[in-house]
Amino acid sequence: MMPFWTMTLGRLIFAEGHIVVPYRNIATLAGGLVIPLMVGLLIRRLFPRVADCLAKALKPLAGIFICVIVVFGIYANLYMFQLLDTMVLLSATCLVLLGYAFGGVAAALMRQSWPDALTIAVETGIQNTGIAIFILRVTLEQPEADINTVVPVAVAIMTPVPLFILWVLQKCVLSRFGICVVKNAEEKICPVACIEEGHQQHNSASVEKLLPNNNDMPVNWQFSTLNNVTTVQPKIRIDEIRGRRVAIFDKEHKRQQALIPRLEKIEVIYEGLNDEKITLIMNKGVSTPYNCAQHINEQLLKRSVVAEVNGEIWDMHRAIPTDCTLKLLHMKPEDLHQATLVNKAFWRSCSFLLGAVVESAFQDEISVCLHSFPPANVRSGSFVYDIQLNLNDWVPSQNDLRQIAASFQKFVRQDHIFQRLDVDSSVALKMFEDNAFKTEQIPHIATKSSTGRSITVYRVGDHIDISRGPMIASSSLVGRCSIAAIHKLNSKLYRFQGVALPSEIHINHFAFGILESRARKLARSNT
Repeated sequence: MMPFWTMTLGRLIFAEGHIVVPYRNIATLAGGLVIPLMVGLLIRRLFPRVADCLAKALKPLAGIFICVIVVFGIYANLYMFQLLDTMVLLSATCLVLLGYAFGGVAAALMRQSWPDALTIAVETGIQNTGIAIFILRVTLEQPEADINTVVPVAVAIMTPVPLFILWVLQKCVLSRFGICVVKNAEEKICPVACIEEGHQQHNSASVEKLLPNNNDMPVNWQFSTLNNVTTVQPKIRIDEIRGRRVAIFDKEHKRQQALIPRLEKIEVIYEGLNDEKITLIMNKGVSTPYNCAQHINEQLLKRSVVAEVNGEIWDMHRAIPTDCTLKLLHMKPEDLHQATLVNKAFWRSCSFLLGAVVESAFQDEISVCLHSFPPANVRSGSFVYDIQLNLNDWVPSQNDLRQIAASFQKFVRQDHIFQRLDVDSSVALKMFEDNAFKTEQIPHIATKSSTGRSITVYRVGDHIDISRGPMIASSSLVGRCSIAAIHKLNSKLYRFQGVALPSEIHINHFAFGILESRARKLARSNT
């Protein structure tokens, strides 16, 4: 666009002088910029962890570098401001505003989501004036270089003005009406007293029909009405509750490990593709399918979601108790039955992770009490968690949903493993003594176990919850996600619903939008 600008509008503003465009120099420098960018994209694509480390290391250096450029650049080019006149500033302002408007309208016509449309508008309006100035100053001779650099400098000056005005509007005007302004994706969500147009709220279904009653919860178990349940006191911080649960979990895990008198060897026969069989000698009650995958190959280790031990679906980090045949399942199995089991494990794990995120997403004065999550039902189109909040008449906004989704995405990228532990019901009651729902559910769940007293809990990071499992190997196996809806079941109980894709499956925005639309419908539990 720079030759086009120089040969058209440039000649209208600066009529005097003959400007020769050095196309070869511009092409050479453009290539010098594209190659490093391509290298950076390849590193991000192929080695994401290396890219994250480089980003952390270079961020402070980049900040210092930018400050030095700004200070010395302004000082060395003070004469440039003398070339600015009304026509140049007006042209620069129009270019910026048209960029914002064109990007936003184009994104809206392409049916992009609001966050994506806003991003496209800002990225279009904020032209990369630094590259333009650099190329013009290096490729053109003087005084043409200074003359042509005036407009990119003017654009750079005018670009932040509209964004600054919007920022002042948000901070000074919207806050007066009680509307919460998001500072970043990590900020805790703040319920706002506004109802968005088109929001559908479910009022007719009863709590008893909507709450889960199989898989993770017994079929014949009916929960108490919420009027008889005491919520978690707001004064107790969630980090204190989690710290106590983790301490109990670690103590019980160490106790169980100490019961293993000595290591015994077992024979694990891995059955892979094309009738491949590998015999592994592992440690009884200690080695897991994940450990077996470590002995086979790295690609299998990364792709494996759950395992199949002697025909039973099995957690990747669950110890193997006896000689067995082992299959490692990924997110795209050819066998229909295996695909169903893998999908249910993925959906169940997403519900678990949703509870972990929401429990710590609200401000400290808001009481959050996890109720339960229904069994995995892929046909419902969403993963679900029912949560009690001490909020009256809260209607979640799209901003609230986006903030929870951002926290969810950040949490899963931390590569937490799902650690399983079977404990006695008395230990589980002690672990969840602060949660009235869980303490009421535990005795009934225990009666359905093989021993009549066992409860299965999972730990992800510092979050612990009840589930029969199995779960996926790691949170990093969850890719793109969205919190589609939050439905109010009664005065304080809310059903959080989300949709997610495995990290190895990618679809376009339009297709994912269809999944989001489906996931907004109130999910009902299987009976």
